[in-house]
Amino acid sequence: MDTHLTGDLVRLALAGEPQAWRALTTRFYPLALRIARRRLPGSALAEDAVQEAFLTVFRSLPSLREPEAFPAWLLAIVRSQCTRLAMGQHPAESLDDLDEHGRLPIPQAGDPADDLHAARLRAAFDTAVDSLPEHLRDITRQHYGQGLTTGDIATAMGLGEGTVKKRLHAAREILRERMLPYGGEGILRVGYMPITDHLLAMAAQVLFRDRPMPLVQRRYLSWHTLCEDLRRGRVDAAFIMAPLAMRLEAEGTGLVHVLDAHHDGSSLSVSSGGRARRLGLPAPYSTHQALLDLLVGGRSELAGMSQAVINPSYVISSMRSGKIDAFFCAEPWGAKCMQEKLGRTVLFSKDILPGHTCCILAVRRQFVRNHPDVVRDYVRRLLQARDRVRDDPGLGAEVQSACTGIPRDVVLSVLRRGIVTFDDLTPRVERMRLFLPQIKHDRGTAVPFDLCRFVCPDFV
Repeated sequence: MDTHLTGDLVRLALAGEPQAWRALTTRFYPLALRIARRRLPGSALAEDAVQEAFLTVFRSLPSLREPEAFPAWLLAIVRSQCTRLAMGQHPAESLDDLDEHGRLPIPQAGDPADDLHAARLRAAFDTAVDSLPEHLRDITRQHYGQGLTTGDIATAMGLGEGTVKKRLHAAREILRERMLPYGGEGILRVGYMPITDHLLAMAAQVLFRDRPMPLVQRRYLSWHTLCEDLRRGRVDAAFIMAPLAMRLEAEGTGLVHVLDAHHDGSSLSVSSGGRARRLGLPAPYSTHQALLDLLVGGRSELAGMSQAVINPSYVISSMRSGKIDAFFCAEPWGAKCMQEKLGRTVLFSKDILPGHTCCILAVRRQFVRNHPDVVRDYVRRLLQARDRVRDDPGLGAEVQSACTGIPRDVVLSVLRRGIVTFDDLTPRVERMRLFLPQIKHDRGTAVPFDLCRFVCPDFV
């Protein structure tokens, strides 16, 4: 790659030019992903490693002394993140954390999550082009990669222009089919988080590989990014905390609650290093905030605590670094906190409200309307996966360990103790009433919310 061009892009990015950061991301994402997949073969963590690497790069770019050294610097960070994830370690900060504290170094560069999404699409397209038959691949690269016209390609290759057009048409048909998962009609794109609450998404993906359906699942590390992709139509459905889904529905996104993802499933963990002063919660609109509000009179461990938004994958490292002294989030992070002797669990969410719903499967209303059979088949598959992991907790632990890198014994302890359960997943209006107080305008005016329209038990 042209080192001078790369150096110029780095300098422009540091000067706040959004297109420069976007160009760097698009230029180097495919290479970073290849390196990560080589380092984590057969693992689902390669994309996580690349996401974390680009986060580190975005945060640390001002510290790069030689802009031309960007490629080697980036790849060293990718390798480091692969090693961390392979060892079961998780980074300390997410893009959400940095944005919350105003510490993103290139504020004019736009949303780095958007740039990563665009880079993923470009990498997928490049992979699809690479897989074309040779006689189609060369023409496609010249047309889409170099911007040559069909006449120019015909002259350069000694072919008739009609032949070039036919080959481009054939290539487009193949590419369209291979890019369907990124926005195709009838393909259900589902987002989920690496938490035991979302085990059914992982189990359905692993257990039914031999029974294909029009489905693509993507794991997220950030609730904010998952919500944004659901809002913008980049995914059609999500395993998501009920208050977040209801907030999106109130804002006009158009969602339908078709299945409870689980019941119970969270724990409140407090650092063993003394009095807790700062509590990590997963999102501004969360099940956990609603449950805390039910603790009439509070608890001594929570008295006078401030709050911070910390995504589940970051609570362990945030507690280790002293950023927070306690967290209330989905398992298995509380169990992992105890395993690492960082703190203790003071209560489980089921102690506050037994059998409560936390996360649900929410689907965009338009997709439900256009493809009800796809939604029905997916719900059926999830329920079949539920039956398998409920009967065999060890299988569920193996699935989540394979998908997230979390130790099997940690997940197994959560499942065997019934901290999270998967019984009676039919959506019910009465369960959703708990979250209505959170669905408000910023000014505090209540938003009209039709629970009966939102909750749809038909697919179960």
